[in-house]
Amino acid sequence: MPRGSTKPNLRLRITAAAEKSVRGGHPWVFGNSVQEQNRPGEAGELAAIFDRNDKFLAIGLLDPESPIRVRILHAGKPTQIDATWFSKKFQESLEKRSFFDATTTGYRCINGENDGWPGLVLDRYADTYVLKLYTAAWLPRLDAILPLVPG
Repeated sequence: MPRGSTKPNLRLRITAAAEKSVRGGHPWVFGNSVQEQNRPGEAGELAAIFDRNDKFLAIGLLDPESPIRVRILHAGKPTQIDATWFSKKFQESLEKRSFFDATTTGYRCINGENDGWPGLVLDRYADTYVLKLYTAAWLPRLDAILPLVPG
């Protein structure tokens, strides 16, 4: 449970087809795939997803108003999603672009789903960075993400 919170962690159980999709690396869980949810959630809240056997499957950001209900951040074994996790993920994304040299003045630093940041894109244009959010689920996480952006 998050520090200072009295709410239980948000837990979802999804359909067999959605389980297969998540196991296969799909970055989204659609609203019509959610079979059980232990309580209503808020945009940007971490949602733990469990399979039919109550085994941890994935964790992602909830967007209760979107047809894309959860954007998967991590699948497999449980992990802590915190500022350290975001920092490591950010560095991994930048390392994928290490082939650019000093003459490159514009490129995509984070390419959304392809880099494990579903619904978030970060572009660089010379000394200016442009963050594009495609879901309200990222808004509560900006305090952890914005300090990572150079400049």
